[in-house]
Amino acid sequence: MTSWDFRKLMAVALVLTTVLVTMPLSAADFSTTRPVIGSVSAVGPVALRGVGISQDGTLFSGDSIHAGLKGYAKVLIGTGSKIELSEKTDVSINRDPRGVQIAMNSGMVGFTARTPLRIDVAPFEVTATDDSSGKVAIMGTTAADVRAINGKVTVRNLKTSESFILTTGQEQLIRLQDGAHAPSLGEIATNVPEPVPAPKPAPAPQTPAGKTSGGGLAMDTGAWLAVIGGAVIAGIAIWGVVQANNNKNDINTLTSQVAALNTSVAANTAANAALQAQLKAIANAAAIANTVSQQQAELASVSALAGQAQLALAGNPTQAAAAASIATQAAAAQIQLNALQAQIQTLQAQLASGTGSQ
Repeated sequence: MTSWDFRKLMAVALVLTTVLVTMPLSAADFSTTRPVIGSVSAVGPVALRGVGISQDGTLFSGDSIHAGLKGYAKVLIGTGSKIELSEKTDVSINRDPRGVQIAMNSGMVGFTARTPLRIDVAPFEVTATDDSSGKVAIMGTTAADVRAINGKVTVRNLKTSESFILTTGQEQLIRLQDGAHAPSLGEIATNVPEPVPAPKPAPAPQTPAGKTSGGGLAMDTGAWLAVIGGAVIAGIAIWGVVQANNNKNDINTLTSQVAALNTSVAANTAANAALQAQLKAIANAAAIANTVSQQQAELASVSALAGQAQLALAGNPTQAAAAASIATQAAAAQIQLNALQAQIQTLQAQLASGTGSQ
């Protein structure tokens, strides 16, 4: 065998090994005759038969699929039906003579049925056929929500054999513990009783045309209508005048309140500005006082050093005189700083009382 043939044989062996290792199959799958019913496409964390898959996998009857947090799985059945699993959804899928059966344990499943498709949410069974689509979502451990997006979906209680049908756009909440379900909006609308018609008023006694009945002023109908119309118009006019005066008074009061509020706001703004300026001046004076204290300490140190130098240079008259001059200057500067410190303390007291100059 040539080296070239040996390399090709090794390449084929590596390809077969890679395929067998990456396929989501367990050892039992090689000894079983379970039929293939479709394929699974995964996005994010999805496990098929308990083995994580990165992209696609083969679906056998009886397989379990689990979509973890931020996981999504799309299942294509060989008959043309489609199933979508959202995150945190756990199901097992089987095929029997009645069609494809999906046993839901948690999460939410969307479906589009080309052939009979059954979704078990114990004790209920949701059946979809004839290109109908919808979704089933388990909410906690006590309830589930069923919605028909398109076509017709049948929901049957396996314990009581009671069933109802949801059509396009209808939604139903079912209780998993006692098997009860809330009525749909269509059922509520159908059961609403018709309103009871109001009783007709008894006919009033008729009077001769054009005249009023009984005694009093003998005016015809047109005259009475004119009198009543005039009274109504006068009442409306009076009411309008009263309302206009009330509104005018309310507007004047409101305008006065707004003006007073604006004046108060302006005064508060000016007072706040003055207070801020005074606080800034006090802070500046404190900073100056601190600097003067530091200078006083430094001059005291200089004066002490000059005195020591003068004693040390007693044998050198020239340098001793220079040290004495430095000590004298330091003492004079310290006297000036003491005077300045006194002035600053006086200014700080004036600023604190609000009488000082900024």
